[in-house]
Amino acid sequence: MKGITLIGMPGSGKSTIGKLLAKKLGCKFVDLDILIKEKENRGHEEILEKDGGAELLRLENLYTLDLDLENTVFSPGGSIVYSLPAMRKLQKETNIIYLKLPLLEIENRLGGKIDSRGIVGFKEKGIKKLFRERDILYKNFSHKIISCLGLDKEQLIYEILQHQ
Repeated sequence: MKGITLIGMPGSGKSTIGKLLAKKLGCKFVDLDILIKEKENRGHEEILEKDGGAELLRLENLYTLDLDLENTVFSPGGSIVYSLPAMRKLQKETNIIYLKLPLLEIENRLGGKIDSRGIVGFKEKGIKKLFRERDILYKNFSHKIISCLGLDKEQLIYEILQHQ
């Protein structure tokens, strides 16, 4: 099976849906945030704080390029779209699904945790500017866009499976 990559803003449900989708399909699930934490022994927040956004982007690119994505549901961080080599690999080896939500819903889901999420560019740009910037990139790189607002987990998985 060709892999599936779920892209979207932090809080869009990539990890939650990815785990459920992988289980339903009987394939592997890889969460890039967790992979980086396991390999680097530190999370996004610490990497951003100590080494900056460029280092986190480098690690996202490095570990994505090293993955075998066959029979895999892949959930990268929302900033993966800043890595052209990684996105080219994902476009070639997976079906990229953009889990699209309106900015207000993203803000609601992130709530008070937004500052501690380890979001590349958040401190410099804020969530609104990041959303506008990334939304364009997500649309350009995705094979399919699914508007997630109002869909429960099962409905969203059904929508993803319709495009495989």
